Amino acid sequence: MARQPTSRTPRSRSRKTASKLGGSAQTAGQVAEDEALEDAVADAQKLADATISSADDKLQTANLPTATTPIQKAASFNQAQLTAQTGEVLGALESPLADQAAVMMLEDLRGYMQGSEQLVLAASGQAMALLLDPATQDTGKKALQELATWQTSLITFSGSVTTTASTIKTDFA
Repeated sequence: MARQPTSRTPRSRSRKTASKLGGSAQTAGQVAEDEALEDAVADAQKLADATISSADDKLQTANLPTATTPIQKAASFNQAQLTAQTGEVLGALESPLADQAAVMMLEDLRGYMQGSEQLVLAASGQAMALLLDPATQDTGKKALQELATWQTSLITFSGSVTTTASTIKTDFA
């Protein structure tokens, strides 16, 4: 069943749907509205293109300060290299970016594991305390079993993160 056009449904989409379903033709008002909308979009695109072109012209003719310090000269050189050889430079950056992403994933995992270690320590202590009391021994056993299950899932999770981190470099390439 086709969705009925709403005030938010573009008329062009409702028109395509109606023609596919053998629906009725548009009214003259809808056609005029669609044409006015298309003209407005075209005018807006022309205005945006002119604005961008004007901004580019102003940037190219601007009196930018001349680099005088070694750091400013290095920054200017890097800027020129990036704008001149975008494809090659971006290709050269793939490997360091992939390495950084993998290292960040492993560092996040390390932090998560350290936090989990603190939780396991507290939960294990509570489970041991329950085991020592004959009235709550069954609860203590269940708590230890749940901890073992949670640790197994934690090991699985860390393995999958490590695998993803090791394959991320090939994913970037």
